[in-house]
Amino acid sequence: MTDWARLLLHMTRRSFRAGRRQAVLLCVLTVGHAGVIAAIGLSQRELVDDSAAGDTRGVVAAIALGALAYTVSAVAARIGNNLRAFLAGRVRGAQNEEVQRLVSSIPTINHLEYAPHIDRWNRIFDSSHALAAMPWSALESLVTVLGLVVTVGLLASVSPWLCLLAALGVPLYLANRRADRLLRDARDAGTEPLRREQRLHEACVEPEPAKEILVSGGGADLSRRAAGFWDEAADRETRARLRGAAWQGAAWTLYAVAFAGALTLVADLIRAGEASVGTAVLVVSLATQLQSQLRTVLESLAASAEAGQVVSHYWWLRRYAAAARRSGAAAPVTLSAGIEVTGVSFRYPGGDHDVLRDVTLRLPAGSVVAVVGANGAGKSTLVKLLTGLYEPTTGRITVDGAPLSDVDPDAWRARLSGVFQDFARLRLLVRETVGIGNVRFVRDRAAVRSAVERAGAPTELGLETQLGAAFGGVEPSLGQWQRLALARSLMRGAPLCLVLDEPTAALDPLAERELFDHFVSQVRGATARGAVTVLVAHRFTTVRMADHIVVLDGGRVTEQGGHDDLMAAGGAYADLYRLQERAYR
Repeated sequence: MTDWARLLLHMTRRSFRAGRRQAVLLCVLTVGHAGVIAAIGLSQRELVDDSAAGDTRGVVAAIALGALAYTVSAVAARIGNNLRAFLAGRVRGAQNEEVQRLVSSIPTINHLEYAPHIDRWNRIFDSSHALAAMPWSALESLVTVLGLVVTVGLLASVSPWLCLLAALGVPLYLANRRADRLLRDARDAGTEPLRREQRLHEACVEPEPAKEILVSGGGADLSRRAAGFWDEAADRETRARLRGAAWQGAAWTLYAVAFAGALTLVADLIRAGEASVGTAVLVVSLATQLQSQLRTVLESLAASAEAGQVVSHYWWLRRYAAAARRSGAAAPVTLSAGIEVTGVSFRYPGGDHDVLRDVTLRLPAGSVVAVVGANGAGKSTLVKLLTGLYEPTTGRITVDGAPLSDVDPDAWRARLSGVFQDFARLRLLVRETVGIGNVRFVRDRAAVRSAVERAGAPTELGLETQLGAAFGGVEPSLGQWQRLALARSLMRGAPLCLVLDEPTAALDPLAERELFDHFVSQVRGATARGAVTVLVAHRFTTVRMADHIVVLDGGRVTEQGGHDDLMAAGGAYADLYRLQERAYR
């Protein structure tokens, strides 16, 4: 079974789960609509011929048949459209939820940072409506094709030459396929420019970046750049649509010429006495409806093709998530030896060089380890490797001698805690903002209050206070957000690895040192269980309280040891420490 067919089956099952009765009724209405066009054409022929022959009963029957066909067509279309919108809406929500769950279930974060991967799952979200309507577009195409067969049969009963009108559906189909392919390629190529446009415009309206942009007066320039990205994507899609329209226009022109020839043929048959006027009306009606049927088939195929454009992206995401999910051993309850990094190098997907190179170090159980270095030295990358957010390109990381790659990712994450440089500012209730650090206790007011107090977070806000001015709540200061993030990290009761990855980069050295000291004092109980505490900073003077200091430079470990040992060695650490100390004084 092809990926397209598998996705069609998947979306069909989802549609019936969303509303079984509605789905069955929609199927009946769609299939029943196939005979309406033929009934309308036949009623018109009989009406003309019976009127000419003076057959009153035949005229009444023709009128009744035509009225019934028109009524069924109108009612079926109205009800069908409403049912289709209802089912597609529910399926679209379930589909987006599934994709979001797949994206968030992947234990590493490469797919959230690597542009080609981001573009792929973004395309799935952008085409969610077409995916939700995929079963009905396919069914409508099938039913319309059946209607075409009936129409062609009626035309053939008049003259076999009239079947050529249906044969001209082939160039129409090929032209439509080419137009769809051009549009698909244009949309795939335009995904990244549109994502850039969205991010630039968001920067102008989000509170954090907007204030800097307003002060600098750069809003107009960013808006122009965003408009440029939008124009780039729009121009690419417009050119694709125009090229596709040219192919489709040529195919429809060919059909129009054939339609004129069919009318000429029918006129000759009437003059020769081989066809009645009613037959001519039937042919005109069927030929006109044939054009409508071909258009409907092409539109349905186009809708199916739009969903088909993301078939490869959808199954790629499913396979990527399945490959990333792995079971493994349970994480240890305590650490006895610690964490070891052996010969680890790391290169970002699509990168041309390693950002970490042959890193080897030991983080003893129960120790506080500081990682220092200049910006871009690889500190945050090392932390993401330790926490399992990245996997080493080469080398390995072990926890008490067991490879980290053999430990269940969910079990390892459950034993982690910390605050990152780009900590989340969750504009929820204070209780939820903190409690999500251990979601099982998000409703436990006592546990949340304890974490808030231990982190020194603002208790005057109250646990039920809404955060975020945009939501009618309180907008905390940067320092308050940091304390709330620290409180969130303290919700984990028995972590094995605690990380403080430069969340204080915007603070002055004294404030940073105070927060680091506070963090270390709060996790001293964890060190008794062998937990490793990792402090990341680029200020050498802040981390001298650490048991072990690792100096990174250019992705390599250049020095490591205690503060006194490193100062006595007189290397780069000692020089930079004295330089920063003099600058702060």
